[in-house]
Amino acid sequence: MRIIDSFKLKRIFIISTIILLIISIIVIISLYFANEKVRNWIDLELLRKSVTDQDVDFISLNRGNNNQVHVYGSYIAILNDRIVTLYNSYGDKVDSIDIGINKGVFDSSGKYFVVAEDGGKEICLILDKTYLWSTNIEGKISQVHVNKNGYVAVIAEDTTYKSILIVYNSEGKKLFTRYFASTRIIDASISNDNKYVAIGELDTSGTTIQSNIKVASIENAQKNTKKDEDNTIVYEYNANPGKLIVNVEYQENSQITCMYTDSLEVIKNGENKTILTIDNENIVYMSNTLVNDAIYLEEKSTGIFEKTSDLHIINTDNSKEKIYVLEDNAKELYASDNIIVINVGTDLYFVNTSGWLIKKYTANQEITNIKFSNSLVAVIYKDKIEIINL
Repeated sequence: MRIIDSFKLKRIFIISTIILLIISIIVIISLYFANEKVRNWIDLELLRKSVTDQDVDFISLNRGNNNQVHVYGSYIAILNDRIVTLYNSYGDKVDSIDIGINKGVFDSSGKYFVVAEDGGKEICLILDKTYLWSTNIEGKISQVHVNKNGYVAVIAEDTTYKSILIVYNSEGKKLFTRYFASTRIIDASISNDNKYVAIGELDTSGTTIQSNIKVASIENAQKNTKKDEDNTIVYEYNANPGKLIVNVEYQENSQITCMYTDSLEVIKNGENKTILTIDNENIVYMSNTLVNDAIYLEEKSTGIFEKTSDLHIINTDNSKEKIYVLEDNAKELYASDNIIVINVGTDLYFVNTSGWLIKKYTANQEITNIKFSNSLVAVIYKDKIEIINL
């Protein structure tokens, strides 16, 4: 009889423990999703999403070299003395590519990496570790952009034109050239279907600056001559006088996000919609360079010398908003693809577009220069590059 009672008690104890464990897990999960502070504590203390500079690999740099660093895909690329050297996520050298470019301007999308001579004429495209093509253009290059399919837009200028826009396909074939005599191109972006180029244009010839957004059809541009090149423009939006365009970006859903110094706007199906207006000095950073979101950082004072930073993540398609609360004062904000990075000095917080912490990185010195992709981060110092895997 005592044996049976002991067995029953043991069974009751096991069942009770399992029930309590399930309840605890449900409570923890509920708090994780519902409470920012609890989620941050669990991320850092239980899930161990925090790393330091003692935990990561690094690449040593020669202080005397003019090292220019970019990160794309799973590679860290260092341009020095007309050679691009590629390193993997462990800091191992995997390849080197000779190019005729000394001082570069860069852009990347996925595995495509484009390099152009800053103020020069040469441009080249790299896919993964393969050198695809290079060419020389007319004018002096100021910017270069590439989409996920390897289509490249180059912005240049010369003595006759304030801006020249040249577009190439992934094989290096020039698709069209457009000249801007009286306006300057601030930014350009190629759609993911390779059909259109969004152009952020600034006219300073009048008493008030004028920002315009134009969308050029790549197909129409190839058919038209220079005389009827205006037929290449299939959409044009003129912002209110005095607004200054900073960036234009095609997103995954074929809409265009436009960042001005005082607002964020979206162009979709020929209609313009404002999703953010900066009407107070607490909004200190914003960006539209994510796949389907735009972000801004709002500082909030919690004491005489204390501030928190609220990261607002806005879905540009449906305007739904998520907020990530950081108990610190942000120094810089970066965004690319689906990754957001908040720099608070010696700490970096990596957040996804769902508003969840991916990783926290702590260094023993001030962080002033980083480059990153969806999977890899390079923290750049004069003598080394520290590598963080996301």
